[in-house]
Amino acid sequence: MESTTTAPKCDYDRDFHGCVLSTREYNGYHDSDFYATVWDEEAGCVREIEDGTTRAYAPSKYSRADATDEVRAKARNWYSNDPKVRESARDRLFHAFAAIRLNDEVEIVAGRKIAKGTKGEVFWVGADGFRKGAYRIGIRLLDGSRVYTAMSNASKMFNPPTEAEIDAEIQRTNPY
Repeated sequence: MESTTTAPKCDYDRDFHGCVLSTREYNGYHDSDFYATVWDEEAGCVREIEDGTTRAYAPSKYSRADATDEVRAKARNWYSNDPKVRESARDRLFHAFAAIRLNDEVEIVAGRKIAKGTKGEVFWVGADGFRKGAYRIGIRLLDGSRVYTAMSNASKMFNPPTEAEIDAEIQRTNPY
């Protein structure tokens, strides 16, 4: 996910040479539009500006990324401190941590055949033959018996992501 701010249409007179982080082209049915992701020093953020189009004679001013190391460092710092990026990283990690896999410890939170609060270890994961796209799991209970239930009836027992893990995820996904 690239978090950028879209510039108003009146930025054609500003010069972003030396601050272009990336360029892209959107191909429409008949025409193409050109965009540049730039570091905007005045606003102190990364923005995506419309750079040119083939609808009329409006050639692209920025054909390639030319940002200096200093500008890239500012963009990385801005990205790392953006609250939307932090929330997105927290959500990604939470969903990754909550995914049920083999050998995970789970607790039954729904359903009617197995008592809620029952805990065990997942020993089997497979497709549900009764519901398309759903999965079933086999759970080895603490007493050694085995039960099978829909994956949606169980919740993985895990600790939520720490701030250090969120910071590492932000650094790993930083596009600048």
